[in-house]
Amino acid sequence: MKITASSNSVAYGEPGIFRGHFSFADPRLSGYMWPLCEIRGDRDGPRLCISAGVHVNEVAAIEAAVRLQKLFDPRKIQGSVSIIPLVNQPALYKYSEYVCPLDGKNINFSFPGDPNGSFSEILCDAIMNEWCVGADCYVDMHGGDLRENVSKFTIFQHTDDPVLDERARRMAMCFDAELVVGLPVAHIPKPGRPPTGFASKNRLAIMSEAGANGLVDEASVQFHVDGVLNVARALGILDTPSTEFQRARVPCDDYIWVACPTDGEFYSEVEPGDRIHKDQRLGTICDLFGETVAEIAAPETGFLLWRITHPSIPNGSPVLAIAVEERAASQRKGDIRTQQSQTTIRPWHGTNVRFKPELLQKKGNTDENHNDYSITHRGFVACCPVGTRQG
Repeated sequence: MKITASSNSVAYGEPGIFRGHFSFADPRLSGYMWPLCEIRGDRDGPRLCISAGVHVNEVAAIEAAVRLQKLFDPRKIQGSVSIIPLVNQPALYKYSEYVCPLDGKNINFSFPGDPNGSFSEILCDAIMNEWCVGADCYVDMHGGDLRENVSKFTIFQHTDDPVLDERARRMAMCFDAELVVGLPVAHIPKPGRPPTGFASKNRLAIMSEAGANGLVDEASVQFHVDGVLNVARALGILDTPSTEFQRARVPCDDYIWVACPTDGEFYSEVEPGDRIHKDQRLGTICDLFGETVAEIAAPETGFLLWRITHPSIPNGSPVLAIAVEERAASQRKGDIRTQQSQTTIRPWHGTNVRFKPELLQKKGNTDENHNDYSITHRGFVACCPVGTRQG
């Protein structure tokens, strides 16, 4: 990486606070400079990498990345913390939802990247193999693009390695989340989110999600900030007490996308964090005369992760997503998380209807970029087209 320090910065690699910009080594990325803040303690120790702005409208996460730069004192930490507050530089001031405008790809679903691919794929490869080299954990913060409301949740990737799984789950549980989602192992062979891409190389990354409608709200910012600080404590970078947990942190092991069955106006009957039940009506699709043309029903019992807030949704575009609670956790009577999930998470208020399988696309669909993000073990999938909600 080519690194340029700001005037109020220590030299890169020296103890203290580095502020500046850098460019990646690959010449195809050389047209952009990335902002970088790196706090390095006097003592060697773990390395934590933190990013936001993969989706430039998810501003609560970007604000969290800005605030975190001032919350690590190099005199009091062990190891280093490296922060890129805005990854998707080509989208800055263009406000493009989800994708990099140079290649139309979603950076969030391009890990582990490809050094011979398009801009987004090269960038993901560089993030993993230049910036995150030697990182004990990578945290990528997300949530709340221009047309969506997102519950407070975290994501890690299940693998066939129980040691890596336990480390990833532990880091994901550092956030005061409503839901903690472990993605199925079946995600690993294909390009995917940072937790998936890193896990495919036996490395650790997690994601945090919180926010709504492209707004900076204090609760979402604090969710990201407190969670990252807890990760730093878990790694041994900080030696201070962890923040208290107020939310349920319900463990989930599947992430199901639900697609809009037809063009129309979506009227939701549930909100992020709500507990929902299989076959429950989640909302209706109406035409511009106010007539109901379709209903959307829950394919599984679980919790609403997020939903699209703009009512006008085209056929086939994602409208919401569901997290399915871990079977073992949901069946353990008396478990504290099971109890919390019934009290802390808002109860559902919808009407049960017969599930309509035509509302979801069949398993195995992929788009032109081979993004079959929503693999599930329960026979349903809603493949997300490029340019739509892909968090």
